[in-house]
Amino acid sequence: MHSPYEDDQNRQPDFVVEYEIDLCDEMKNAKPHQGMRTDFLYDGDDPQLDGVYMIWPELVDENGQVIEDKTLGSAPHKGRANMWILSEEMREFHRKRIKVGTKGYWVRGPFKVANVTVIKLGALSC
Repeated sequence: MHSPYEDDQNRQPDFVVEYEIDLCDEMKNAKPHQGMRTDFLYDGDDPQLDGVYMIWPELVDENGQVIEDKTLGSAPHKGRANMWILSEEMREFHRKRIKVGTKGYWVRGPFKVANVTVIKLGALSC
């Protein structure tokens, strides 16, 4: 069972995205699930030049409740996810870049797992 990050972090998620799983050829055998440790890549950035960021997704259901099932491959094909910036030092950098409508990707290394769009700001807006 997945334990909500909000309980561990004692704060709200940084932002919320809508996602659609879109595994690249190199990731075709991946099994997206709750608790996966994907990184975040901004649309238009080159992962080799610009890098990727430790911003982890936490899948939520249609009612906004954190999904607790961590079974490999159990992630819905489309949905919403709370996003958590792991590096406190990077919060100001992301505060300047992330707005409602910002597009990006969940990645494993340089390989894309899902397309995402920011739909709501949370703790990052504070």
